Amino acid sequence: MDERVRRVMKEVVRGVEGDWDGPERDPARIDAILSKLLEIWMLDPDMRFGQLVYNLYWQMPETRKMGMTGIDMFHVEDDAFDLRLDEVIHEGWR
Repeated sequence: MDERVRRVMKEVVRGVEGDWDGPERDPARIDAILSKLLEIWMLDPDMRFGQLVYNLYWQMPETRKMGMTGIDMFHVEDDAFDLRLDEVIHEGWR
């Protein structure tokens, strides 16, 4: 990740962390998830961002709903998506 972008993101997270009093989502998760996305995306940098995200979500059981032909990623929690990223990093695409 571009160092300038990383620095700005850390400043934003640091600013938000000072206001965070739980139980909302921890802003520190953002950098971890973006770093993992970058690692996976660099395995196939020709992939468009939308393709990357869709491909990561479509195999998650949390995105399937009865009678739907597509996926519903709106209600997937970040910790579940983070686990999916770990799976892909350690086991590759399935």
